[in-house]
Amino acid sequence: MNADQIVELVRRRIESRYCRILFVHKELERLNALAKLEPAARKKPVSVSKTTVSDTSGTEAAETETAGKTPKKDNLSNRSFEDFVFSRINFSIYKKIDPEEFDLLFSFGLDDYEDSFFQKFFSMNREEVRKIINESYVKAGPLCLCKKSSPLLLSIMRTVHTSLEFAPLLGSAEIADKEQIMAVAGLLDGLTIRHDDGMETKLFVPRTADSNTEKNALLCGTFYPLGKACTITLI
Repeated sequence: MNADQIVELVRRRIESRYCRILFVHKELERLNALAKLEPAARKKPVSVSKTTVSDTSGTEAAETETAGKTPKKDNLSNRSFEDFVFSRINFSIYKKIDPEEFDLLFSFGLDDYEDSFFQKFFSMNREEVRKIINESYVKAGPLCLCKKSSPLLLSIMRTVHTSLEFAPLLGSAEIADKEQIMAVAGLLDGLTIRHDDGMETKLFVPRTADSNTEKNALLCGTFYPLGKACTITLI
């Protein structure tokens, strides 16, 4: 791949990551607002670090990291915090999806994750997950419509939509060795990508004194979902 092709691929992958990060932040704000009205959830604010729905047995299960210890049943409502979160998930958004969003997140966007991700959450490989998604949706006018829903499909859609366990921005298919990785990181250093909502994502090569990045990070990106800085390692 030449430099222009790499930059174009990176722009698209950054866009798909931003869409997921933005959605998770919006979900957390919504859930935290609802939590203030629910006795079972008042002492358990939702964390941004992990929000997924994963299921390989046929029943969706909400998994949300929270600050504090393992949630216990609330004496007043007899509902756990996980029950509260799961009861507020809006699965109806997966009935109708904009085609561009469908491609960005659920087709092209499957490459945002490692092969091990699909085995971990679904006990399937990437292409098996892709096949389930593609066979479940049909293009109808301006939308992609779900032909037939199922617990497994909803689990796949929600997990792929909200998981932030991203693969490296560029893998071995695009960059062959460490020397090339370093060159690509240098090429992308300082690149700014503007999103449809006006927010910008800024890529940078971390300096040794930067305490906000991982020790061995070669390239990082600072996203601004809802105007809040969120820095993650990309390579």
